[in-house]
Amino acid sequence: MAPSMGGAIYFNTCSRQCCCRAATYLTCNFKFMSYADGCVAKIYVCKQNLCLNHQMKKLLLFALLIPVFSNAQNNYKPGFVVTLKGDTLQGAIDYKEWGQNPSKIQFINNQTPGNVEELSVENTKAFSVTGLEYYRRFVLPISQDQVELNKLTNKLDTSFKIKAVFLRVKSSGKYLTLYSYIDKIKSRFYVETYLYPVPEELIYHAFNDDAGESTSVKFIKRFRAQLIFISQQYHKNTTDIENQISQANYNERDLINIIQLINGNASKQYSSASLVGIRWFAGVGINFSSLKYFEPTDYNFLKGYSASSVFPKIDAGLDFFENKNTRRLIFRAEVTATINQYNSSIVDQGVPQSTGILNFKQYNTGIIPQVIYNLYNARDLKAFIGAGVAFNFSSYNNYEYVTKYGGALPDNVMKYPYLSNFWLSFPLKVGIAFNEKIEINACYIPSALLSNDNIRANVPNDFLESTHVTSFQLSVNYLFR
Repeated sequence: MAPSMGGAIYFNTCSRQCCCRAATYLTCNFKFMSYADGCVAKIYVCKQNLCLNHQMKKLLLFALLIPVFSNAQNNYKPGFVVTLKGDTLQGAIDYKEWGQNPSKIQFINNQTPGNVEELSVENTKAFSVTGLEYYRRFVLPISQDQVELNKLTNKLDTSFKIKAVFLRVKSSGKYLTLYSYIDKIKSRFYVETYLYPVPEELIYHAFNDDAGESTSVKFIKRFRAQLIFISQQYHKNTTDIENQISQANYNERDLINIIQLINGNASKQYSSASLVGIRWFAGVGINFSSLKYFEPTDYNFLKGYSASSVFPKIDAGLDFFENKNTRRLIFRAEVTATINQYNSSIVDQGVPQSTGILNFKQYNTGIIPQVIYNLYNARDLKAFIGAGVAFNFSSYNNYEYVTKYGGALPDNVMKYPYLSNFWLSFPLKVGIAFNEKIEINACYIPSALLSNDNIRANVPNDFLESTHVTSFQLSVNYLFR
């Protein structure tokens, strides 16, 4: 029976074993009349798509495993250290995304370039990553109370520990130096004056106060009184400064502003105003796409349809860095455009014999927010993985499904099967970047639902039809600083 505008055809089941060139064995199931030639034709189509899909997965797994577990990750940048004896050593420091103040560092001395030394608060007075961060060693009290709301105690906690730590210099000038110290408990700020060269912690406490009928959070902002006293010592207690201190919050921005006002024009900021960075990129690539049509019953003349497309693609977008100095974590906004050309035919060896032909062209633009993480993050070479969500906007040519019979006029079904103009996919990406300029990446997009709309396809509602697309992409991008 041949397909028509309002009907469907029934095929018997044929199952065969097929082997692709990679020696991977697959079972291909399609619906046919039990004729050998028909089955061989169908198995051939299956080989192209399923084996390609299998090789894509192996390639991505291989790419993931090459650099991921390397122990040689480093990010050496120019810097210097000062020993406890006061000697200054020039070299390079392995610069990390220190979420907490480091207690030790890896250092390569310019005098012994082949030797990596581990330096700590036990043998180092200060160190600096040139142009980025500066730390000095002190032995001083460190407050131990929590300030996160879900960790507060029910009474004021003024406990402290005395220990040797590296304080990070935030701002320094004629009168004052502001430091920060972050550990797993909380963030703290310290002020050093030239009259008393031992940093004093700026005090900030929080606790649950249950003295009344209900529990409330009480904040102790003694740091404001400390700063007003310091400004008076240096005769900087102007109305403007005192107003800013009285409204200041316990954060880096507010405290740096106050320290700079007291220091005057001689103040030097050692902390970047923002660690967030941005760059844009553009590139080209190639898109390998595989399309399959599924329908769980035996009453559809597209059941088992599959086709492949290979076409160039273009990419462009923006990268946002959480820390522009290390660039390990990246939030990427990408726009990609490509064309897919799918051509395939289905032969029914029934009586009368017929051939179903479906050829169509898809124009696709994708907007892809994604997260990228550099697993290997050396200065001149980075290896990364990434994942995101692609919002795809597609348009199509004026396609039709054509059924041809020997010696008879063909049947044409316009815009069948229905294909969505908007659909989602979930790309997975691996790649490498060289010298912060050239990026090469491979992207695998698992099976995504392109369409399952039966009503618009003008077929009965009990035919649960769906069209799925799987893609593999290779791209080369140029990174603009």
